Amino acid sequence: MPVRSAQRARKGWLDYPIDVLGLAAAVLLVLITLLIVVDVAGRSVHLFALPWSLEATEYMLYGVTFFGAPWLLRDQGHIAVEIVVERLPAGARRALRRVTDVIGALICLVLLVYSCRVVWASYSGGIVVQKSFVFPEWYPYAVMPPVMFLLLCVYLRWLFGTPPPDAPGPER
Repeated sequence: MPVRSAQRARKGWLDYPIDVLGLAAAVLLVLITLLIVVDVAGRSVHLFALPWSLEATEYMLYGVTFFGAPWLLRDQGHIAVEIVVERLPAGARRALRRVTDVIGALICLVLLVYSCRVVWASYSGGIVVQKSFVFPEWYPYAVMPPVMFLLLCVYLRWLFGTPPPDAPGPER
């Protein structure tokens, strides 16, 4: 763990928005938990119901997914199955890691471009969501491009700058 704490001490411009989004994801998880508890308790004692709670939870889960993704990627918090990779020689592991970083960066670039197109199409189409909440459709879509940009930047940082913090798996 000392490497991880040393890594944290050298934060760059990219780490601050990632930390803010990670905190937002955590806050949303707490709000989801509270909302579900309050809704279930209110229904159980037959005092009140929150008919909008399911839809609110859906939007918050969407937010948790997108807000948490850059933080999870940066901190290597995702699940990795390394049965084959851990048996490779160190040089092959580094090469494989570079290849997977390039693939990740390309996927993020494609998703960034596509998400920008989706946001623009929704914005210019003037589509409005009308459920429990009423709002322009592009509002939730607007989260995607900046998150994809941050994910792309994490991969590019690994490729051209700082490698990821020590984590189990392929060595750099």
